[in-house]
Amino acid sequence: MQGVACEMIETVAESGVMEMAQAVTETPRWLSKTQVCCTAQSLFAGLEKKRAGYFNNITDTELEEIPTLLLLHLPAEKIASLPASVCAVFMKKMKEANLSSLPLTSRSRPTLTSRALNCLGRNVSKLSSEEVLSLGSLLCELAPSQMSLLAPEVLNSSVQALASCKQIPPRHWRALFQLLNDTYGDPSDWTADTIKSLGPLLLLDDSAVRSLRFKSWLKETLSDLMDSLPSPPIPNPPQEFSRGPDLSALRWKLFSLSTSTSEVMPMRRRRAVLPQGEAGLTVSLLEELGGANVYWSPAQLSKMDAGTITAAVETLGEVLDYSAEQLVVLREKAIQAWGPVSGLNESQVLQLGCVSQGFNLTELASLPFSSLDTLETLSRCSWTQPQREAVWRGFVERINETVGELGAVELVGLNQFICGLNTEETGQLNTDAFREAVQSVGEVQCPLAVTELLKQRAVAVFGETQGWTEARVNSLGNIMAGLSLSEFLSLRTSAFSFLSPTSVPLIPPDRLAALSTSQLKALGPDNAAMVTSAQWAVLGEAQRAALGNALGVAYDRVAYDRAEPTTNPPRNLPQLSGASMLGTLGVGVFMQPFLFLLLGFVL
Repeated sequence: MQGVACEMIETVAESGVMEMAQAVTETPRWLSKTQVCCTAQSLFAGLEKKRAGYFNNITDTELEEIPTLLLLHLPAEKIASLPASVCAVFMKKMKEANLSSLPLTSRSRPTLTSRALNCLGRNVSKLSSEEVLSLGSLLCELAPSQMSLLAPEVLNSSVQALASCKQIPPRHWRALFQLLNDTYGDPSDWTADTIKSLGPLLLLDDSAVRSLRFKSWLKETLSDLMDSLPSPPIPNPPQEFSRGPDLSALRWKLFSLSTSTSEVMPMRRRRAVLPQGEAGLTVSLLEELGGANVYWSPAQLSKMDAGTITAAVETLGEVLDYSAEQLVVLREKAIQAWGPVSGLNESQVLQLGCVSQGFNLTELASLPFSSLDTLETLSRCSWTQPQREAVWRGFVERINETVGELGAVELVGLNQFICGLNTEETGQLNTDAFREAVQSVGEVQCPLAVTELLKQRAVAVFGETQGWTEARVNSLGNIMAGLSLSEFLSLRTSAFSFLSPTSVPLIPPDRLAALSTSQLKALGPDNAAMVTSAQWAVLGEAQRAALGNALGVAYDRVAYDRAEPTTNPPRNLPQLSGASMLGTLGVGVFMQPFLFLLLGFVL
């Protein structure tokens, strides 16, 4: 429902708010968290006007009418006051509920769980497996201290179900893993069947994964576990809506099982191997490891011969997260295999991929390529700002075009290397090309100084910020982080929920702190959850409360120690502008009947 602001939802006539709520929640995948919150708040306000204390004496029929997606956003105190007479309907709704729209620290989560347990009407220790499973997603919210009270056979079936949870509150991870240890023993002693059934819960403790003792079936079992897990969402959701633990420990363990002879040899043969216990860096092993090649130490990488790196260079070039020390070694190996950087050809640069990050600035500027395809391949890597500038400088010199001659396709193809443009060059960007490519340009995260230059170009092309529509704000993406304090204040309040979530942590804290409470409240859940610790620290109490309101439900902010934003690219391939435009067109086609429906409720 891109383009539908809260103001439109709030103008729906009181008599039509329930019908509107039911209509929009029929296709929840099209609803943003902001729209869910606004619809829920409008519905609840309308119902309270209809009858004072509406939720204190709500009937089965009335509760049945409220879409489950919206019921989750009922304030905690109203959830607690629901009468016992509606327990059957409440439990039915909770069994089908998807809690992903609620912040992990939302006070509604434990309140919903407590209300459901009360509806079961029995002490936790007396619950049957069927009763526990009737909690649906709320089973994932049960505190380990509550689960420990369950009868042994009920606890076993409940833990099996818990392994399928998409979200388990991080505050429960440590105690839950201790419960697993108490119930099933040390994970190193688990059988293959136990790991298969409880595997996702094993990931709650990185140290336990790393210290698993070698068994002949362990690599295959952990590989199957990795394959069974859903791919991480792109871009990564904020911590308040994150879906699970980090998989890096599992990846490292699989790497260790594949490469360490101490893991794969029986004890009586192990005495003969090298002290490091390293398997050789063969081409087949490097290709098998893929992205896990990032775990080789610089010393290990230095043992590769020229033939190995030549044969496996494309595999090594696809790894995104090499350390500076690893890149130093890989640079030396590349030069050893192919000679000086000045003698490379474009095909070799393409194969080197992210290994090119090890070249110095002079070498980067001299890389012999002029193809957008090569630039797109390199844009996946984690370049520093000086490196971006060097690559850009060399590229623009080789294509024999001025900045003003670059078309929209070229601007999209530049991807993160557009951050290498200087003040004069950003001012020369072709107006029509910039207008067409701006959505893709806005997906890039540049340093603030460059983002401010791109914002200046956006103002020159699209006019002053006070005239920007919600659609324009959304299309500019991370460029919005370059607005000045006065420009942020000039935006209409409804535009703040249309900021790209990735742009929020890029906003300087002093500029975010200048926003009014109404503007902060208008950010919506996804954007409010992206506020960093540094930004949060400079906000006043009223502003912090406004952010809580933006999340749609009362919540308790916790310190996640989330890293402050960097200007490295997201870990995904850049999307071409055509795909973005097509996606927008598809949403627009979908939106037409909904807008007519909404207008009908308003009128």
